[in-house]
Amino acid sequence: MKLVYLCDRNRHLVCLPYSLDNLHRMAKDLGIKKCWFHKNHYDIPKRRIKEITDKCVVVDSDNIIRIIKLVYPPNAYRLSNLN
Repeated sequence: MKLVYLCDRNRHLVCLPYSLDNLHRMAKDLGIKKCWFHKNHYDIPKRRIKEITDKCVVVDSDNIIRIIKLVYPPNAYRLSNLN
């Protein structure tokens, strides 16, 4: 399955279809280290902004948030941490 990479101007990076497995697959494809992962998205390393942005569809931050919240609503994340 082909992933579509999306980023915003704040260096946040997600993919469609959105899932944690796909996020990690995207990072591997782009050569982004796991340390850039933040709970539900990756940050683009500063030194690689242009390189990675050129491989993405640039969207506004609201779209990134919407994608994440559709799959992982805020309450669902908190509840999953109780186990």
